[in-house]
This record gives sequence, C-alpha cells and structure tokens, in this order.
Amino acid sequence: MAVTSGLSVSNDIAAIPARSPWALSLPLMLGMTMFVCLANVNGLPLLGDPDSHWHIAVGNWILQHRVVPDVDFYSFTFAGQPWIAKEWLSQTLLAGAYDLGGWGGVVSLGAAALAITFALLLRLLLRDLKPLPALLFTVAAITMTAPHFLARPHILAFPFMLWWVAGLVRAVEERRAPGPLLLVAMLFWANMHGGFTLGLLLAGALALDALVGARDMAERRTLFFAWAKFGIATLVVACVTPYGPESIVVTARIFSLGDALGAISEWRSPNFQAQPMQELILLVALYLALSRGLRLPLMRLLIVIGLVHLYLRYARNAELLATLAPLVIAPLLARQWAQVRADPEAKGRLNAWARPAGQAGVAVCVAVAALFAAGLIRFGSVEPPSSTMPQAALDYARGAGLKGRVLNDYSYGGYLIRAGIPTFIDGRGELYGGDFIKRYAETVNLKGEQSLEAMLEEYKIDWTFLGKDVAANKLLAHLPGWRRAYGDDQATIFVRER
Repeated sequence: MAVTSGLSVSNDIAAIPARSPWALSLPLMLGMTMFVCLANVNGLPLLGDPDSHWHIAVGNWILQHRVVPDVDFYSFTFAGQPWIAKEWLSQTLLAGAYDLGGWGGVVSLGAAALAITFALLLRLLLRDLKPLPALLFTVAAITMTAPHFLARPHILAFPFMLWWVAGLVRAVEERRAPGPLLLVAMLFWANMHGGFTLGLLLAGALALDALVGARDMAERRTLFFAWAKFGIATLVVACVTPYGPESIVVTARIFSLGDALGAISEWRSPNFQAQPMQELILLVALYLALSRGLRLPLMRLLIVIGLVHLYLRYARNAELLATLAPLVIAPLLARQWAQVRADPEAKGRLNAWARPAGQAGVAVCVAVAALFAAGLIRFGSVEPPSSTMPQAALDYARGAGLKGRVLNDYSYGGYLIRAGIPTFIDGRGELYGGDFIKRYAETVNLKGEQSLEAMLEEYKIDWTFLGKDVAANKLLAHLPGWRRAYGDDQATIFVRER
C-alpha cells in the first residue's frame, strides 16, 4: 500500500552543536577507517581496473593542452572519429594526483573520495535514523559497493551524487522546491561523471512525488511552479560543461551498445555465486520490508524498484541501489517505525557519537590523513597489479622494436593508451559501438561469424598483445606467418613474420 510524502518527523542532527571542539563522531571515525584501509601499499582494490590508466592519460592531455578532446587520437581503429572526454574534471584530478604523487597519489585521492562518500552517507542517514540502523545501512552500502571501489571518475563524483539526492528528498519532505545551492552539486556531477543523467531523472521523479503528496490544490500549484523553475535550472546547469548537452547524449549511446555490454564484466548482471554478501543484503532488506509492512509513496516505490532494476541489469549499479535507496526511504522509516527514529536527546555513548564532530577533531583527522597519504606516496612504492599493467610484456615489445598495428586485449587498452601505443580497442565503449565490441569479443574468443584470420587481415595487424588465456593465442600458434615472440603469466605476444 502506498502512502503520501510529508514533512519528516525527525530533527536535523547536523544542526545540533557538537559536545566540544575536539569531539569525534561516527561519520568521522568511519571515514578515517575507510581511508586508512583503502590507502594501502598494494594499491588494491583501487588500482584493480585497467581503465584508470587511460583516464589519467586523458587528464594529462587536457592539462598539457588546456583544452578538452573532441575526436579520438588514442586508437587506430577509430582515429579521428568524434569522441568526448565527458568526465574531464575527474580525469584531470586523477592526472594531477598521479603527477604529484604517482600511483600513491591516485590511491590517496580515491581513498579520500570514498571515505568522504560513506561518512557523508552516514551523516545524512543520522538526520532521520538512530545510530545503529544508520550504521547498518552504511555498512551494507559499503559491502554492496566494494567491488566497484576503483580509481575511476565515478568514485570522485559519489559525494556530489549523495548531496544531490539528499537535497531533493529533503525538499520533498519539507514541501518545497530545492534551493539554488543544490545546483552546485549538479554542476560538479555533470563534469565529473556521466551518471549525472540519473540525477536528472531522479529530480523529475521526486518532483512528481512532491506534487502527488501535496495537501491541496493550492499547495500543488505552488509546488508545480517552484519545481518547474528548479527543473529548468537543473537542465541548464547540466549543460554547463565543455561539451554542452552532448554529455547527456553520450549516456544514450552507452546504453545503445545492447548485447555488447555483456562482453564487459561490470556491465553484466551481478553474479551472486561470486558475491553472496550482496544477495544476502538484498534478501534481508526484502524480508524486513515485507515483514514490517513498510509503505512507500508511489513515486518513491518506483524509484526503489528502478534502482533494483538497474542493479540486477548491470552489476556496476550496485552503488546506486546501496547508497541512494536508503536516502530515499530513510524519512519514511522514521515516520513509520518509531523504534528507528532519530532522537537527538537520547543518552549513551553511541548517541553522543551520532552528533557532528567538533572543528578541531575534524582538523586533526584531516591532518592525520594527509600525513598518512604523504607517507604512502613517499615510502609506499605503490604500483598497479600486473593484471592491468603487464610491464614485462610491454618492455619486451619495446626492446624488440615492435611497430605497427596491435590487436590488444580489451583489458590492456587503457595501459597501452598511457604508454602511447595506439589501441585496437579499449574501455571507451561509446566510441567503438556495440557492433564493433561484440565482433571483437567473439573473434578473439574464436566465436561468431568473422574468423580471426579475417580480422587480422582487415585491420592489417602486425602483432598481438593478448591475455595469456585468450583463445585467439591457441589459433595464432598454428597460423602460418605468425610466431609466438613472448609469453608470461599475464600476456602473450605474437608477431607477424614478413
């Protein structure tokens, strides 16, 4: 059964003075714990994705040329074709972190972004919920999102995503339109990650929620004009990027890749056999909602269902469900279940820590984190794993003077871009399109209609740089005119004999 929205019954805990300037808080301690755990000498999990390499390369190009690219010059297959760096701001931040501190700098930046994200999530939930349920929501969100803890633009945009959605929900709860300051969140989000298009859709959905929940026609009319003005301003701000509205269009191109998305691991449906904790969290949430009789307004119910759909469709959307759904339903939980409602006057250590930290306490933690990051950069010798950076294989290729066109592994594309070698394919799916990605995946795995020999001839390939276990290597070993030049635990190189 659906219910209408209304003013949240909880007080804003963020408005309550801290106990002392040196006081710590649950969000601050959670953030510090996450930062220390993620900013480690192994660089994992943050450096576990090959796309980090090309994002840094693009960011460095932007910093050097003081303009943003509008055509591809990293591949030889699509060189000169239209392509935009829609995440240019995040890419320049990643490049700046790398230039200042190497891979240790990248790890520190990524760890800081994630620490801020989940500290902010907990702080926002504490406005409506008691410390224990707020902590449980946050820990569940961390668990769900952990597989996507990667040094890529999306994690830098997380805090702005939370700010945006929390601001929209708060406006609905207070029966008003969002204030103009919230547009700053959209401005940053639109320049940092393509996921801002979801923010536009959520603004429309929550505007409808506000209108449906209005108490009478007069209030509905007032809300309609207020939200309409905010919606127009949001669209304008979302286009304040170096590419204007093109950044919005690119999202449609990505989802138009169709079946080819299945060839990219993070665009597949979640594998609950490999990630049983995510399944357990979903089942527990479903049990609690059904057994406790949770009732949601129609639009918020549709938002939650939509977030579940996005996650079940594409595993990479786990963070959207895990972080945004709690923000959407937290005020409703506080109204319907008194036992989880925040009580600013409650006693006890846990409730005391739910209050904001003091300014001195925050300053000390920031200073400690900065010193920790400096030590990691200076003494950590952080490097990506060989699975995303096959350095030995590339050293051989350079030492052997291999030139010409390379048929590269999809996961090595980002590394080759940073190394200055034109790629056959890399992580920029919106550039290559669904047909090309699907044909590549089928061919190197010896499936589909086109033969490997035909692809090698069509693109005049001079050498291959594929993962050790890629099926194409087995066929290359028997093809006339090709010889195995190098192999290790990560990569195999075949060279065309002239």
